[in-house]
Amino acid sequence: MKNETTIAVKLITTLSIVYVASNFYRSSIAVIAPNMMDELGLTHEELGVVGGTFFIAFAIFQVPVGIFLDRYGPRKTICGLMFFAVLGSAGFAMASDFLELTAARFFIGVGCAPVLMGSLVIISRWLSAERFAFYTSLIVGIGGLGNILATTPTAILTDMIGWRDVFWVASLFSAVSIIFGYLIIKDAPADHAFHSRKVESMKDTLGGVIGIIRDRQFQLVFTINLVIYGTIMSIVGLWGGNFLRDVYGLDLTARGNILFWMTVAVIGGAFFYGYLDGVCKSRKKLVATAAITTIILLVILGSIPVVSVWQISALLILFSFFGNYGVLIMSQGRSIFPERLLGRGIATLNTAVFLGVFLLQSMGGFIIGTFATEDGTAPLEAYRVLYLSLAAIVGVALLIYSRSKESKTPKEKAPEAA
Repeated sequence: MKNETTIAVKLITTLSIVYVASNFYRSSIAVIAPNMMDELGLTHEELGVVGGTFFIAFAIFQVPVGIFLDRYGPRKTICGLMFFAVLGSAGFAMASDFLELTAARFFIGVGCAPVLMGSLVIISRWLSAERFAFYTSLIVGIGGLGNILATTPTAILTDMIGWRDVFWVASLFSAVSIIFGYLIIKDAPADHAFHSRKVESMKDTLGGVIGIIRDRQFQLVFTINLVIYGTIMSIVGLWGGNFLRDVYGLDLTARGNILFWMTVAVIGGAFFYGYLDGVCKSRKKLVATAAITTIILLVILGSIPVVSVWQISALLILFSFFGNYGVLIMSQGRSIFPERLLGRGIATLNTAVFLGVFLLQSMGGFIIGTFATEDGTAPLEAYRVLYLSLAAIVGVALLIYSRSKESKTPKEKAPEAA
């Protein structure tokens, strides 16, 4: 095998470019949400559903994606399904009401569903297992440029050409990323077991999924994975923009600037935890520490009065940084599954990520909508309830996760190619 660093640079660069488009779509409506609400007359509840639909589509398609990854390989799965994101982005640009926006977001979610999981399958086959969390953090971090593009750059571009044309541009970028990915991505090394695998019957394929779901360790890890990214995306990906407008009176550009730095912090958090996973002896204790830190920051956000803009910005940025510890869970999940179930295992685990985002973003819509005034804004109390509710949910998930086993061995090894 070639030098691992050379292979890692090639693979991670390629996969990250494809992942940029997926990440843009995740966060793309946060900064423009008030503009969309004003133009199309959306309620807070409807906005919550539009935002969360992307993630419920993700969640629904994770099991099929896992099956496709194991049967057909990441290359065909990623590039084939991403075409739906191209169509969905174009549909979002043309949407005229709540139902059309929701349908378009669903298509985008289907298209983006295989990108990260396919990437994790690829790096698990090409690169060493002991650096899996670090490599994952690189893909998540570099791909996070898409989240950054969804903040200040989107705010500026929206002011220039309107939010609809932003999604036409995104559609074009997605199409280009598909072509680039198809030319570069390879499923596994030439001597890897993937190429000589026996294609399972559909009964055996579904039986593998059922076995994964029944696994006790999977269930415990699934629980914490349900709330980590969902908590982050409830604020960074949707309600943060409304909070900064309703409570602090910030305009589109000012909101975009703060969301920009929050997104940078999310990316930094992925790198931070990816590095710590390589130096800390206990992954479980690291996850617990990260969750407790997140709870503390949410309680502070839900308890303080209106403060200066720089103070609330600092708190939101710290929350975004310390709350993004999902790379640790994906590394723990990877240790549960054998090679033949790898695609299905991590994709099924990833269902929790996007199901959680849908549920928590939608929950935010109902909470804030309950407090909303006639002019469509919501008072500080609404966001206090949201922050404290998220803190309580993370706390419950942590208690359940605490019953899981330590997943980190003294020296993790890559699965042998056969």
